[in-house]
Amino acid sequence: MNLDARTAIEALRAGVPNRAAVRLMGTEEPALEHAFDEQLQLAWAAPSRPRPGLGIAGGFGAGKSHFLGYLAEVARAQNFVVSRVVVSKETPLSDPARVFEAAVRAATLPDRHDDAVTGALTILRQSRTRMASLESAVEQAGDALAPIFSALLFLLQRETLPPGFARQMERFLSGGKIRPADVRQALASVGGARKFDLRLPAIGPLVEQRIQFLTALLHAAGYAGWCLLFDEVELIGRYTPLRRGFAYAWLANWLGLEGARAYPGIVAAYAITDDFVTAVIEEREDEVRLIDRLRLKERHHEARLAKTAMAHIMQTVRSRRLRVPGIDELSRANLRLSEIYRNAYDWEPPATDPPERTATRTMRQYIKGWITEWDMRRLTGDVTRIVAEEIAANYSEDESLSTPSDDEPD
Repeated sequence: MNLDARTAIEALRAGVPNRAAVRLMGTEEPALEHAFDEQLQLAWAAPSRPRPGLGIAGGFGAGKSHFLGYLAEVARAQNFVVSRVVVSKETPLSDPARVFEAAVRAATLPDRHDDAVTGALTILRQSRTRMASLESAVEQAGDALAPIFSALLFLLQRETLPPGFARQMERFLSGGKIRPADVRQALASVGGARKFDLRLPAIGPLVEQRIQFLTALLHAAGYAGWCLLFDEVELIGRYTPLRRGFAYAWLANWLGLEGARAYPGIVAAYAITDDFVTAVIEEREDEVRLIDRLRLKERHHEARLAKTAMAHIMQTVRSRRLRVPGIDELSRANLRLSEIYRNAYDWEPPATDPPERTATRTMRQYIKGWITEWDMRRLTGDVTRIVAEEIAANYSEDESLSTPSDDEPD
């Protein structure tokens, strides 16, 4: 039995592709892969240069999560740290602090299994050259980074730290809290007690500065950048209007679209359902009503960014939609899947009937159908008939999905 093949089949049977499934099944979207490669090349483009951003659209089961997983493998192969973030009640796109924390938790280094922040800090502290690279990045940032970050950098350059302080620092850089008094005590232990103003910025600026500092830290540790992949972005359709507006605005920020704050080193992509424009943006007249609401709240910058993000989503649905698989694509997928199944169970899957291509049947349905048929034949000898039903997206507004966290600015 091949363990990779078995874990791939188990994930595909459940409809939740893992790294093994993505790697073994591959993709049939060369144009989208090429567009993503271009994004990776622009990771450190001039901050004044807006990025085109990458979104992919498709119906339920069309393969959006699978394709994001494939992009993750592409990014890792190019030495990017990768975070896959699923938009959810716990990770609302309108709350950048919680999105940042989720992205750090999900971050994987391409060359080691350590926690991303711990691993990067370990690499930095082992190399004076890499530490000097981070110091240069912090100096170039100037007033864009609060002195607390310079204080932490000063401490990182010392050979020893007070017991437990390294873990406090990691938690802070990952989105947690830190007490200025503890930083002051650590500085005093290495002769730097009065070097820095340790007042923390307000919540909003602190989130932005954490993003900037952590990305610079990862780069100084030798990584090409930080790739963030957002799945199930359509959930923002269930937010109340104001939170939906903030979610649109932050999508523009993460993507680096025109007018957004640039985060050099970050490459972001997202997946969204292909009926989102009709069911949410057009049905609720978000381009007019939501933008007017933000302006009435004196949130003019967010209004501009939200409008830019909506335009990007509409363009994505028009031109970045996952293709409905044709007969040739289905035949190739069936062949790859049968090879994986054979390696997983040391059992030869019988040839299936030629796939019946329909306008509504998704790749997920084909794959689960083939696996189920082979499972039944292998275990019982029976031949089964698979019945599939379409699941409609739910865009009804839900207050519980829009409740801001205690730390989120109003």
